[in-house]
Amino acid sequence: MKKHGLAAAAVCIVVIGAVWLGWPEPAGEQVWAYQKLQPADYRLLHSDALGFVTAKADEGFELHTRYAGVTSFEIRCKGVLVMDVENAPSRVLIRMPADALWRAPDIERLRLSFERWLDYHQSQGRLLVENAGAPWIEALFGRFSGAVPEGQRCLLGTAGHRWS
Repeated sequence: MKKHGLAAAAVCIVVIGAVWLGWPEPAGEQVWAYQKLQPADYRLLHSDALGFVTAKADEGFELHTRYAGVTSFEIRCKGVLVMDVENAPSRVLIRMPADALWRAPDIERLRLSFERWLDYHQSQGRLLVENAGAPWIEALFGRFSGAVPEGQRCLLGTAGHRWS
């Protein structure tokens, strides 16, 4: 009887462990910060994002301007946030969820374009907040290596629609 109790407890622990490992972690985010932009310069950044989204609309990309003004916008891939850009009172913030690169690999090209433009435009522009990188649990288990279903990804390769 005691052996059956220990075996049942061991099975319960294994099941709980398997469920815990399989449970999705909330996505952490990566954040980059730059000097605040003047409204005209911010509109150029917004315009660049609009061009990217327009070229990739058939892959599921959408641009949403928030707060009824043009102080922030977000880019979504099939309805899921992959980039958030805000011209905050003190600086420009670019945020990307940890799974953004798996969900929409091309979003990194847009972010790098923004980074080059901001660095060039602001001659003294520098990264104020380091790339946070992957959360430790994600790095340990490789949580997002294929965790986003194919139908929910915005993938490169739609003929005739390349953004550069």
